[in-house]
Amino acid sequence: MQVKNWVAVTTALLASTAMAGAAFAQEKSKGALKVAIFSVNAASPTIHTMIESATAAAKERGWTVENYDGNGDQVATNNQANTYITRKFDALINVASANTQMGGVIANAAKAKIPFVSTFAGLVPGITVDIGSNNVADGVFAASTIAAAIDGEGEVLKMNWTVLPALAERDAGFKAVMSEYKKIKVTEMELKVPGQVDDAFNKITDFMTGHKDLKAIWMGWDEVGVAAARAVQHSNSASKPFVVSMDGNDAAYDLIREGTLRETIAYDVRGMGVEAVKAVADAVDGKPFPERQIYKKPCLITKETVPPAGQFPDFKTCVLYSADLPKAK
Repeated sequence: MQVKNWVAVTTALLASTAMAGAAFAQEKSKGALKVAIFSVNAASPTIHTMIESATAAAKERGWTVENYDGNGDQVATNNQANTYITRKFDALINVASANTQMGGVIANAAKAKIPFVSTFAGLVPGITVDIGSNNVADGVFAASTIAAAIDGEGEVLKMNWTVLPALAERDAGFKAVMSEYKKIKVTEMELKVPGQVDDAFNKITDFMTGHKDLKAIWMGWDEVGVAAARAVQHSNSASKPFVVSMDGNDAAYDLIREGTLRETIAYDVRGMGVEAVKAVADAVDGKPFPERQIYKKPCLITKETVPPAGQFPDFKTCVLYSADLPKAK
């Protein structure tokens, strides 16, 4: 009888301890966490917006946040991230720096049991979760617009910076489409980062001088897409190729309203920043991640779907396929 009582008491004590431990773990995200939010290129508008939204979401939870901009220097970014680990930060949020170039940091974070959450940075072993979009599919959407608009024939200029995994994936989507159109001649150029805006503008201006039959320009992201649209706008060339890009920033929306930029594939970058902070909270509370790559739905933004000035697309109801575009008035 005494043995049975002892077993019952021990079982109840273990259960109580486990419940207390679980409750403690669940409460950790409600404490005063220190979180680092960093990027190799924080000045880029889309990346800057993600950092701003993640920082605001973290501070709303009462967390302390430190930001870092690598100004295009991946080595400096990695060194700073490792410093955060040494300083015993509770979590790292990498905004659009290539995870493929941060293996040492990711390994150090895992060893220190510090969550490593990223946005638009690629799925690699050791990270907690990466939040972004299916960029290969998005690249297909953007390239298909071009192929349809030029009836599968003509000259196309493609400019990108394929160091970042998201941009490399968009590239793959573009190439998958264009490989099916033997009468489309594609010229590819790699952009220089940092300095990508000036580089895009100058390269396109020079290219158009010698290519009067250029029909379309595909740009890997909106920051340089805007530069491309401006280059076409200011060109003395009689032909005015249209520009398609990807990301969905305010400057791109302005040019779409003007008709200077044909379309962009827009991402919920503000939502991605918030989602990254939620992922940190889940990680420190010990919640599992069934998927380590989370895709958020993008929007197809054209003159018919561009939001009014000062507003953002509704990513819950937005159009993604051209068949669903509203009829032009």
